[in-house]
Amino acid sequence: MRTALITAKRAVSLLALASVLAMLAVACGGGDPEPTATPVPQQAAPTATPTAEAMMEKPTPTPEAMMEEKATPTPEAMTETAAPTATPTPRPTATPIPAEQRVDFGGKTVQIVVGYLPGGGFDTFSRIFAAHLSDALEGNPNVIVSNKPGANTLVAVKSVIDEPYRDRRPAIVVVNAALIQSEIVGGAGEFNPADDLVYLGAPDFTPSEHTFCIRTSVADSLDDYLAGNYSIGLIGQIDGYAQATEWAVQAGFPFNRLFGHQGTSGLNAAFNSGDIDITPTCRDSEALRNPEWADGYATPLFYTIVEPQWVKDGKAEGKWGWVTSMRDIAEEQFGASAGHLDAFDKLMELSSSSRIFAMSADTPPDVVASVREAFERVVSSDAFIADMKSRNYDVGLRTGNQYQAMVEGIANLPPETFEIIKGLFPES
Repeated sequence: MRTALITAKRAVSLLALASVLAMLAVACGGGDPEPTATPVPQQAAPTATPTAEAMMEKPTPTPEAMMEEKATPTPEAMTETAAPTATPTPRPTATPIPAEQRVDFGGKTVQIVVGYLPGGGFDTFSRIFAAHLSDALEGNPNVIVSNKPGANTLVAVKSVIDEPYRDRRPAIVVVNAALIQSEIVGGAGEFNPADDLVYLGAPDFTPSEHTFCIRTSVADSLDDYLAGNYSIGLIGQIDGYAQATEWAVQAGFPFNRLFGHQGTSGLNAAFNSGDIDITPTCRDSEALRNPEWADGYATPLFYTIVEPQWVKDGKAEGKWGWVTSMRDIAEEQFGASAGHLDAFDKLMELSSSSRIFAMSADTPPDVVASVREAFERVVSSDAFIADMKSRNYDVGLRTGNQYQAMVEGIANLPPETFEIIKGLFPES
């Protein structure tokens, strides 16, 4: 399967990695973007280093929202039980291995390498996870988190795969799923997602709840939106918001894209101040932080997979009857092809997780098996789920075997679907 992936990658033109800003998710929301200070028009990619978030007015975002990318964790979409349009991968439970087969990590230090600065969503999530992992590994080793930011977690990945395995200090890297996606479909060849990494799994596997809203003062219905060409704020060119929006543009949705906003809270601030007309951030967690949205400031247009509860509540009151998935709108309003719809389903599957835990492929198999088993036990545990939910993080287990199979299976997609997915990432 890996050979097939490599062959497929050689068959397509390479896409240069842009300066990328990730958000969290998915799949999939959240994240730790590396934005510019000022949004730039249409396809211009942001290149500057992060600056402090601008405080906006009209209406003022809540203090929690403004601090999202700084000291507090970046909340992800709330767990939703409604049936999505595209069927996500089932959520498994951990399959433990016998204690006698587990590697003893007593006296060792396990390092978790995070590709963003301290204080953001990836970093905070990883530090909470580290405490639980120490308890789950045989010998209860010291588990530490180190930060190696840069290039959408590529710097962190390279620091792990380019160094020899150290038995006294096994390394885990937390990879942004968008980086893996971009390399799968023909990236800059910085690493091979199928050959250079072995996956422990994803701890935040949830169907995407991304919802697009327009300011009611500029449009108060789907028909009004479709008749115009309103501005939408985005973070970078490779993240869940950007790929869903690019797919929509290719299907025929009208958007004037403005890149370079400073994370989810930056998008919220720009939307609340009137600097942008549309935001893709209207999931439940952000609507709770911005209650004025449901009170008339925002008009929901469509969602990706899961309809947020606040939108359901409004529809129950007789509002926003047009709101459905963007996949349905693409099919009904624009006559999207079967290949384009298939690409949406696969994109949503790929982006349903944002934080991917992995180890270098040269890690001994017994070590990988032991860490993978501990990883699955942690993510399945009531204590970890309660800990994360108390901080408004999503928790859902996608196992390492599942993620590995998904990465290696991309090469077997129909050519039309593969080419459409490839086209969602910026070219050199």
